[in-house]
Amino acid sequence: MSIRIKNGTPLYGDSLCESCTKAHMERGFRESEERVLCEATYHTHRVLFPVRECTGYVEKRRQTLSQMEEIAWVLTPRGSKRKAGFVQASELEKEEDSGGIELILSNEE
Repeated sequence: MSIRIKNGTPLYGDSLCESCTKAHMERGFRESEERVLCEATYHTHRVLFPVRECTGYVEKRRQTLSQMEEIAWVLTPRGSKRKAGFVQASELEKEEDSGGIELILSNEE
């Protein structure tokens, strides 16, 4: 007879606060010198233990939609007959014969 436990308490692991944008972490030179403040709630509170799950978690390595929109390229057609966007390599060879593709980078909106 075997026993299986789903979603049991893990014995180890990094805290989610390590990779969360809402966490303020202070560390000293000793292992006991650590303070974690969570800014995901209205009142910032101190976190006294490593966090396994959090409803306010926002990963540092991922951009928000507004951050992605800031760095996105806006592609507009040069003329009324041309489409904006990317082209296949076979179409690119045809366009190179007729003058190529023009890419204009500007800060104007």
